[in-house]
Amino acid sequence: MTFTRIVLMLLALGVAACGEGERRLQEQIAKGKALLTEGKHDAAAAALVKATEMDKHSMEAWLQLGHAYRALRRNDDALAAYVTAKKLDRHSIAPYLAHATVQVELGRVAEATTELNMVVEMDPKNLEGLIQLGRVSQMPVKLPDGTIGVSRASLERAELNVQAATTLAPQSAEAQLELVKVSAKLGKREQAATALTKLRALAETDAAARKRVPEAEAALKAAGR
Repeated sequence: MTFTRIVLMLLALGVAACGEGERRLQEQIAKGKALLTEGKHDAAAAALVKATEMDKHSMEAWLQLGHAYRALRRNDDALAAYVTAKKLDRHSIAPYLAHATVQVELGRVAEATTELNMVVEMDPKNLEGLIQLGRVSQMPVKLPDGTIGVSRASLERAELNVQAATTLAPQSAEAQLELVKVSAKLGKREQAATALTKLRALAETDAAARKRVPEAEAALKAAGR
């Protein structure tokens, strides 16, 4: 057997081994995701930790591990997993959105806003990013005068983002709900009422939209409709 044939055989064996390793990794990630769907969060985390050990450079493994930790309310661990995922694939939006979502849940408005702005810059038509940015811009923060509240400028930024979201996806109940809420806060009752009408129309065939109608109605009522 010639030297060249030996080298080719070794290369072929190496490629086969890599292919098998990738298959096992994907199976492990799929196992973790299935356990997450079943609500078995501890088992999912364990399975996904194993996936990251199988390939520490797998963005998907770290992303799903972050989801498992978030489900377990292990927020610091979730954030760390998402940061690793972001470093592994700086062009993937999913870990940025996931990281921002945890920041929102922790009430870290400034951090979440910065990250969501990055998402929208990366993909101006990212529906989830637009809705999340609209939502976080309505959250109270410490204002320059020392009080806690939401500035009109922040509400207007929220309005722009949720309007973009409703234009992009008129059938999005979440987008219509946020447009009702921010319009009511800005005193734009006609715009809020129009968005509520659209939400009610969606609710006729969409169970998720039906659940959001009471919140939208309450927002408009609170604004003094």
